[in-house]
Amino acid sequence: MIENASKRERKKTENRQAILRTAEELFSGKGYRETTMQEIAERAGVAKGTLYLYFRSKEELYLTVCVRGVSGFGENLEKARAAAKGVEEKIRAVYLAYIRHSLKQPSVFRVLRDTFLEQVRKNLSPATVKEVSSIIGDWLKNESELVRDGIEQGLFDPGLDPYHFSILAWRTATGLVELALLQDPIVIERAGLENLFEASIDILLRGIKRLPEQPGNM
Repeated sequence: MIENASKRERKKTENRQAILRTAEELFSGKGYRETTMQEIAERAGVAKGTLYLYFRSKEELYLTVCVRGVSGFGENLEKARAAAKGVEEKIRAVYLAYIRHSLKQPSVFRVLRDTFLEQVRKNLSPATVKEVSSIIGDWLKNESELVRDGIEQGLFDPGLDPYHFSILAWRTATGLVELALLQDPIVIERAGLENLFEASIDILLRGIKRLPEQPGNM
């Protein structure tokens, strides 16, 4: 009897993981609106009714996919931050880690990105949008702390708004990932993308550097 219960639990876990993997792929490829619960169930190899034993609605399933993806992103960003030394290198490391992890996990990236598209938000509950947005907001606050440290150390412009810089860096990185995920970027050779990633954070960091004091202001 215990063995049968163990098999049932294992089967439930396998079903749930299959549903999440399938949903992630479909949401990424077709978008939230065009993906149906019926399609997810068929692709995952379960009955539609079984799907609702695990997730009460498409919104809840979408949120679960998003949160799972955010967790993996967050771990990678934190590792990159911890491994780098110095404020500038930490900012650079987190920025590039976001891009590289997005390219390794494009389906998760697209699902997270879609949370910030108005046409997708219209089909999500406010709770879903708030949940994912708050997690990404925490990333931005962590990045802001690094920028604030740079200001306190005299590296960056004292008039800089750390949170504004973090949003700018995040959206720049997101745009570059979208470009890199195109089958044919057209505007740049694929071989040059890595240089572009590096150059973009160099430009952003140069733009916030504290200018040296002019002799007349001494």
